[in-house]
Amino acid sequence: MIENFGNIFYLIIHILVTGLFGVYLVRIYFAPEGLVKEFNVDRSAIYLVRFIGTFAFGFFLIGIYIIFRPGGPEGTWVYYNLIFIISAAQLLYESLFYFKLIDKDLEAKNSLTDLGLSVFMVVSSAILIWGLSDKIYL
Repeated sequence: MIENFGNIFYLIIHILVTGLFGVYLVRIYFAPEGLVKEFNVDRSAIYLVRFIGTFAFGFFLIGIYIIFRPGGPEGTWVYYNLIFIISAAQLLYESLFYFKLIDKDLEAKNSLTDLGLSVFMVVSSAILIWGLSDKIYL
C-alpha cells in the first residue's frame, strides 16, 4: 500500500482527503438536520442536501478503492484533478461569500473553518497531483 504511493506522506494525505469526504457523507446522510440548521434553510432542503451529497459519495468510494487496489494511484489523474478543480472553485466561492462580496442577502453563513477546509482540499490535492505525477499520469 505505501509502496504504491511512493511514501507514507502521500498515502496519509490521500487518506485525509478521503476521510474528509467520509465525514461530509456522515453529516449528509445521518445528520442532515444540522446542515439545514447551519445554513438557515427549511427542513424541505434535506432532500437537496442529500442529493448534492451523492456526488461526494463517488469521491469517497473511489478514494477507498485507490488505497486498496493493486496499482494504487496509477492512472488516476482524473480523480485527483477533479478534486483540485472542484476544491478551487469551492474555495473561490467560500472566500467571496465569507467576505460578503457576493450573496450578501443570504441568511446562511460560513466560517473560517469552512475556508480552512477548502484551503486544505486545494493544497492537499495539489500536493498529491505534484507528488504522484509519475504514477497518476501514465
